[in-house]
Amino acid sequence: MKKIKSIFCIALAALTTTSCEDFLTLMPLNDIVLENFWTDKSDVESVLLGAYSALEKSDCVIRMSIWGEMRSDNIIAGKSPSDDILQITRDNILSTNSYTTYKCFYDVINRANTVLHFAPEVSAKDPNYTGAELQANEAEAIAIRSLCYWYLIRAYKDVPYTTIPSIDDTHDFFIGQTGFDEVLDSLIFDLERVKKYAVNKYTLATANTGRFTRAAIYAMLADMYLWKGDWDKVIENCEWITERKLFEYKEKLEDEGTACTVELINGYPLITETPISATAGNAYNEIFGTGNSFETLFELPYDQSTSNPFVSSYYNDKNSAVGSLKAVPEIGNGFGTGSGNKVFPQATDGRYYQCIKADGSSGDYGIMKYVYEQAKYNLSSGLITWESTQPVKRNNTEPNWIIYRYTDVLLMEAEAKVMKAAAMGGDENQFNAERDQLFQEAFNLVDAVNQRAICKKRYGEMAKSLVYSDYSASSQTMEELVLAERRRELMFEGKRWFDLVRMARRDGNTSRLTTLVLPKFDAATVSAVRIKMTDMNALYFPLNKDEIKINNLLKQNPVYVEDEFIEKATH
Repeated sequence: MKKIKSIFCIALAALTTTSCEDFLTLMPLNDIVLENFWTDKSDVESVLLGAYSALEKSDCVIRMSIWGEMRSDNIIAGKSPSDDILQITRDNILSTNSYTTYKCFYDVINRANTVLHFAPEVSAKDPNYTGAELQANEAEAIAIRSLCYWYLIRAYKDVPYTTIPSIDDTHDFFIGQTGFDEVLDSLIFDLERVKKYAVNKYTLATANTGRFTRAAIYAMLADMYLWKGDWDKVIENCEWITERKLFEYKEKLEDEGTACTVELINGYPLITETPISATAGNAYNEIFGTGNSFETLFELPYDQSTSNPFVSSYYNDKNSAVGSLKAVPEIGNGFGTGSGNKVFPQATDGRYYQCIKADGSSGDYGIMKYVYEQAKYNLSSGLITWESTQPVKRNNTEPNWIIYRYTDVLLMEAEAKVMKAAAMGGDENQFNAERDQLFQEAFNLVDAVNQRAICKKRYGEMAKSLVYSDYSASSQTMEELVLAERRRELMFEGKRWFDLVRMARRDGNTSRLTTLVLPKFDAATVSAVRIKMTDMNALYFPLNKDEIKINNLLKQNPVYVEDEFIEKATH
């Protein structure tokens, strides 16, 4: 990891200081860079790694988390939040809110576009820069650019879209927005075109999770196709990843033997939570504690020289129980033996312990995922109890931030299979062999993820908590099963709000979304939020007022136009 980080620093030094200035006023790269820098393949590699480094900076990773999670039914304001954070948790978002700015993502996009512009020229100059290396670098740059645009359109819907780098004064970068669907189609086209050229496996082990591999690109494509509603393509990309993971599992098993902590659950290779029958917590420790795990497909790496800027500032740190954000009471209330908890209905679901912790003094539930460096539970009684010295909070702020991991992919595939079955139409009360097969396959995927998390063993077999017949009566109950499992598995990872928006887009209305989200609001707020959220446009952020002031081609999200007028009138 330290080797990668040092290269990142070199890459940053190679570029001029195009810090997170407004994208629409980005200064061209320095003439010296244009004339003298792009000479061999190491120049391409250093600027490419610089794009990763820009992506992991605080402005980007904080927005990934806030845009994808904070408005969901998982989070409310915690201890001493900033006013901007408080207003987002109240769904009172104005165009002056600092988290509505998106310029740092366009800095990353510009770096990726610059690589794509100059890399072919370098290939013509440097005989050691092979065609395969050029194609792999281009695939990586397109993946980075696509990830940035993917976050932007899910947060804002319509955004400025360009594949031209800001390297000189010949291009006009005052451009308007491109629609969500058009941008999505462009991203899919680009990724499909280059995915076969991406690296399968890097020599440096940590690069296999800290850089885009072919598997990570397949995961992003599956995610995009899920929003597009192309269920067959989702399944195709997810199954490719599973084939890859099964191959890696066989290699790992041959190499490690009985020490291997990956096992097959319903035929899917997952890190076991309970490698030793008396204890649990291993999967959390490998995925979120150590990082660079078998299941991780792409994550932003942090170490002692570059701390994770989000976790300690917004979730928790080693000195407090509750940070500026906390879990909604529903996640914590009623959990225990014979759990009456609506989110974690099984009292042996280790994810409950890994995600939150009750603050005895306030009754609040602090967010603990990523905050714990190590988790370990004693199962000797058949139920979960903490080891006397566990869990262990970090003494640092180094956790890698995960963008895609394997259980995310399994649940994407499950959702696609359910929606494919739903698209068949007809009377769901009548037997349909193909539909039932899709439901059963979707259930097996969800059950695999759930089984791994249920930290209880009887006679060497993992206790099952899900029963197929409880959910198979309709497409909606199956869909809700998948979304509930995604909530449990991916809680506080910047996924939940995007999942709810995807569901609402599919429904064509906000009814189910508001049913889930409104209970977290207090009586003084809930009526206004209910009215606002009847408009689908309210599911997206407003453009920042400074962006619109600079570029008159940008059009504000119509939900927020009246808010802007009121705000101006009061000043």
